[in-house]
Amino acid sequence: MPISHKDLWVKIKRESKGRPPLEELRLLEDYLVDWPEYKGPYQELRKKLERRAAELKKVTRVLASHAGSSDPFSVRKRGLAEVALVGLPNVGKTSVLNALTGTSAEVADYPYTTLTPNIGMFSLGGFEFEIVDLPPFPEGSLDEVHYAAGLKEACLNATFLCLVVDLSADPELQLDALRTKLAGIGAGKDSVIIGAGVDVSGPEGLLPLRARSNDAPVFGFPFREGESRSIAEAFCALIGRVVVDARDPVSKEEPMPYAIPEGASVLDLAGQIHKDLARSARRARVWGPSASFDGQEVGLDHVLDAGDTVEILSK
Repeated sequence: MPISHKDLWVKIKRESKGRPPLEELRLLEDYLVDWPEYKGPYQELRKKLERRAAELKKVTRVLASHAGSSDPFSVRKRGLAEVALVGLPNVGKTSVLNALTGTSAEVADYPYTTLTPNIGMFSLGGFEFEIVDLPPFPEGSLDEVHYAAGLKEACLNATFLCLVVDLSADPELQLDALRTKLAGIGAGKDSVIIGAGVDVSGPEGLLPLRARSNDAPVFGFPFREGESRSIAEAFCALIGRVVVDARDPVSKEEPMPYAIPEGASVLDLAGQIHKDLARSARRARVWGPSASFDGQEVGLDHVLDAGDTVEILSK
């Protein structure tokens, strides 16, 4: 009796675990050459393996292009900060990357789909963050995976980490395991936590994470409408910045968010928007926490707070 497609899938996953990309590719190609002709689930599994093989071919090309020079884990930092998405296998990191940045990195239920970093830019108004989706930490020893050194380097070099856990499993257990692994490589950095899982990302699903967050901001994925602003504000808080909105006093168009250093003044904001505006600015009107009343006129040395809306006046 032929092996069932489920047992065959388990066998392939077991044999693939921990192999370098080129070795895994050769293993899959050997299986695909003699693939059974049975229809239904066998052919669905074949398509899954073919997609995996195509991804492995791309990975081996990337690794070959970096041979003898830099490696794919050495990411040039752009934007205000480099945020590394970390997690165990199949928790939804790549889906989080795609949602934040609009990229289209491959998402699959195959363990270790991400073998080299996926990178995108998360933008909000006048600022942006670089998001790096890293390959997963293995459930066992880090030495099980060929990219162990690169993963460690990327975690240590990131400005801060974003821990992703699967809410459909045991999020507390995952969070503990992930923090233990990060502590083991000396990457006990400030972080944001995202609990991913369709239909379980409501407030009740996040309560265990909030209880174990160590004051780290916690978000649910899929993200709710408008939540990108809250995520950006949490990222800014970790690097000593606050988000304010600048509105053109003439056009009155929708305000543009800017990330300014804590304690920054109206003049600092003007300079960040444009150097010509900083030269022509004379005063401002402010709505929000730093104002005594809405629309208060202030001088250029007025210190802004998170959540302020500012109109910078040149006359």
